[in-house]
This record gives sequence, C-alpha cells and structure tokens, in this order.
Amino acid sequence: MLKNPLHYLASRIFLWFWLVILATVAATLLIARGLPEQTEIRRLPPPMQHQLHAAARFYSDADSLADLLQRLERRRQGRWLLVDPEQQQVLNPAGLPRQFDHNWLTELSDLEQPRLLHHSNLFLAGPVAIEVEGRALVLYQQRQRPEQPWWQLSALPQSLLLLSLFLISAIASLFLAISITRPLRELLHSYQCFAAGELAQRSSKLAQRNDELGALGRGFNAMAERISGLLQGQQRLLRDVSHELRTPLTRAQLALALEERQGEGKQLPRLQYELEQVDALLDELLTYSRLNSGHYPLELEPLDLSELLQQLVDSSQLEAQHKQQQISLDCPALVERMADKRLLSRALENILRNALKYSPAGSTIHCQLGENAAQLQISICDQGPGVPVSELEAIFTPFYRVSHSRSSKTGGFGLGLAIAAESVRLHGGKLQARLNQPAGLCLVLTLPGNCSSTVKEPIDANK
Repeated sequence: MLKNPLHYLASRIFLWFWLVILATVAATLLIARGLPEQTEIRRLPPPMQHQLHAAARFYSDADSLADLLQRLERRRQGRWLLVDPEQQQVLNPAGLPRQFDHNWLTELSDLEQPRLLHHSNLFLAGPVAIEVEGRALVLYQQRQRPEQPWWQLSALPQSLLLLSLFLISAIASLFLAISITRPLRELLHSYQCFAAGELAQRSSKLAQRNDELGALGRGFNAMAERISGLLQGQQRLLRDVSHELRTPLTRAQLALALEERQGEGKQLPRLQYELEQVDALLDELLTYSRLNSGHYPLELEPLDLSELLQQLVDSSQLEAQHKQQQISLDCPALVERMADKRLLSRALENILRNALKYSPAGSTIHCQLGENAAQLQISICDQGPGVPVSELEAIFTPFYRVSHSRSSKTGGFGLGLAIAAESVRLHGGKLQARLNQPAGLCLVLTLPGNCSSTVKEPIDANK
C-alpha cells in the first residue's frame, strides 16, 4: 500500500518551500505590474535643438506628402514621426513602438520649446515644424535603445517567464528538501543497523558536517560507542563470571563426590571453603555492579586519611613480615576530608594487598600521602614484576589478569582494582597506574582538593 506523500518529511519541506517561493514571485510580479513606468520630459538644450532642426531640413524640401513619407520610410536609424498637429494624428504609424502613448504628442506640442521625452528605452525629441504642399506638419525624432537579449528576464514573454520561474523554484525546493532529509535518512539507516545488532555501525558522513545535523551525527556516534562498550563489557563480564564460578563449583562437586564415596566428613572443610569462595566472588560482583551503575549510596563523614592509611599499614604488617617485606608510610599527621570511610578504606586495602601479593621477598612497599591546593594524592608503589605499559589502563578492568603476574596461583578474582577504581570515581577522583623505577608498579589515587582539610607536621612510619 502506497503511503501518502505528505507523510514524508522531504515532501512537506519541498511543498512548503515551493509554495513560499511561488507566492513571493507572484506577489513581486503583481506589484511590479501595478507600478506605472515613469515618463520623464525635459527641455532640449540649445545645441541639441540646432542638431534637431539641422536633421529635419533634409525633409523640409519634399515635393509632396507621399515623397516625404517615402523618405521617412527609408530612414531606418533614428526614425521620424510625422504628425498632423491639428488632428494630433501620426501619419506614419508603422514606426510607432508598442508602448507609445498618444498623449505624449500633446505634452510635446509646443513648437517654441522643443523637449525630450524619455520612457523606458524610448526617446522622443521635438517638435520641428515643416510645410509640405501648403500643409503645416511637425516632425518628432524617435530613438530607441536596442532590445534586450533573450536571456534577460524583461525580454521574455510573460508566459515563458512564469513557466521558467515555476520550474526553477521547483528544482531549488526539491534540492533543498533532499539536502535536509538525506542526512536524516543516513542517520535512520545507521540507527536501524545498530538496532539490528551491528554494533560497529556509525554515521561517519553525517558526523563530518559542521551544522546541527553534524552535531546530531556525532552525538549518535558517541551514544553508539558508549552502548557498544557497555554491551561488550557486559558480555565480557558474563564470560569472566562464568569462568570464575566454574572453578570453585567444579572443586565443590569433586569434594561432594569424594565425600559420598568416603562418607567420613573429610571433604566438608574443603567444600565449605569452595562455597565461601563462590560467596566472596558474588559479593564482589554485587559491589562492583552497584559502584559501576552509580547506585551505591555514599555515606560521607569527616575522615582522617592519615589515620586510615596508618590503620591499613598496621593491619598489613603481619602479612608483610611473613613474606619478609617492609611497608613505609610517609604522610602528614592529619588530613581530614569528607568521604565514605567504608568505601575508601576498601579501595586502599585492595591496592595495598595487591602490592603485597606481587612484591618479592625482601622488597619495600612505599605508601605516601600528599596534598596541595588543587588535589590530594595517595600513592602505593611496590617492587614487583610490574605491568607492561600497554596494559596499565587495562588492569582496572574486571577479571583482567596480566599473563606473567596475575594467574590463578596468586589468588583473587581480578575485581579488587576494578572496585577500587570505581570507589575513587564516586568520590570525584581517579585511580591511575604507572611504572615504578627501577621495577614495580605505582597506583596513584587522586582526589580533588576543593574540600576542607587540615595538615600538621608530617610523620614517617617504617615498620
């Protein structure tokens, strides 16, 4: 079933602009037709009067009226009008132009004062009195500018002019309608392809424009890029979750099978451990999901970051001594700010335990807290194997593991740094990774400095 053409935006734009153009042209023509052409009459200067009388002497010696008319007929350039002044009748009307008005002869009837009449492209000068066969006649010299070329609008017939304007306005309106709707059709095609599952579809041509349609195309591309990233992230997250859950569940099933066979309860602690691993993974997944979606409610309270770091370092000393590692802390005595203690504490603990996990025996982990007017910065640097430069940003991706340092043997689910990065983001800050020199990795937590803080004498704790 064919749709009504008016249901299409291109048709409505075309008709609207076409009607506006036609209405404008029609109004212009009507106004132009209603305005009379101006006629100017002015006195001939004496030199021009002498030239006019000298030119008329050629006809004053005519033998008869017929002879005079023949002479006038042979004169093709600068034609003369022969007029009977008593009856105001033109005796050679074949030479009259289309726009000739007989009232002009009345305006120019004063023999004592010849004048020049100008109307459009017609010039009429006179009168000059002559006598032929005892009959008093007058001559008027007529000059006319050349007709305008065919390509000038005023030279076209009115019907052809209207038809040309009709076609030109139709073509211009159609071009305008197509130029407006073509980018929209491109955007519609990109949208349909993207909705059909082609996540790589972008509106490239539209985005190159420098107008509002170009801004719309760039907005669509940014939206498509964001949605594509979210969908791919969800797919990767589901794949990684499935992989992480499969291992403890497989071990739990194996423990159940052994328990059924042995029946002595020896596998129950192992089964309990695997189930606790699954529960811990699900808890971290739920935390990351709430943080990433922005639905985690922050419970802001005055928090001394120096005291918080000191507590984390103290609680990690036993593990560090067991691995023959040292933790150094360099921070002011008091740095207060509004923060969610539970969330920020968990982020810093994840970073610190990550450093303990990958640092070798005999190494030192450096923790430092500094502040200036612009920002507050906490850095935790280890001396472990580090991370390739190309993967520094990827380590904050859920379940991401660097092949040579992050394996199942080290423990963890690969969610600690992802949760830490989201926690810092909710506080308006950023978590970054950079290489430590000569070896190792530094994780730098940056928070905005537009908060009330108090800084006293620094302390240096090496334990």
